[in-house]
Amino acid sequence: MNQLDIFLKTNTKSLNLTRLEIFIRAILSRIGAVNWQLGLVITDNAEIRKYNRQWRNLDSPTDVLSFVQDEGEQVPAVPGMPKGAGDIMISLEKITSNAQELGNTLDDELRRVIIHGILHLDGQDHLENDYSIGMLKMQEDLLAETRGIAIDCR
Repeated sequence: MNQLDIFLKTNTKSLNLTRLEIFIRAILSRIGAVNWQLGLVITDNAEIRKYNRQWRNLDSPTDVLSFVQDEGEQVPAVPGMPKGAGDIMISLEKITSNAQELGNTLDDELRRVIIHGILHLDGQDHLENDYSIGMLKMQEDLLAETRGIAIDCR
């Protein structure tokens, strides 16, 4: 069973946390992630900007950051213990503005960045922003497949 830890560091009255968890579990199931331990931090632009500056040398807010647990020195697998997949940090403020700019719903934008973060935790990457191949195509395919699993953002 996958273990999810969700940390709310900003006003999240617009999120249905039960549906958020259902959606994350559906994505993990679809990519075959079994017995993962995953953290999700929902924050604002100011906080994610600090992490983006520290870890990516970019002094601006971003929508999503993924921190993969098994990069660098490997932690030995312990039978029966979950795999520490890593953490995803999302700026609710940034995805709200992205959704408005792109003409998307907040629900679609949140689901897209969650999928994006999970795929990074799964070891996938993209060198370009080409949505017709690789990880980004998989992201959009998963988004379409799970259209019926709304998070119910307002």
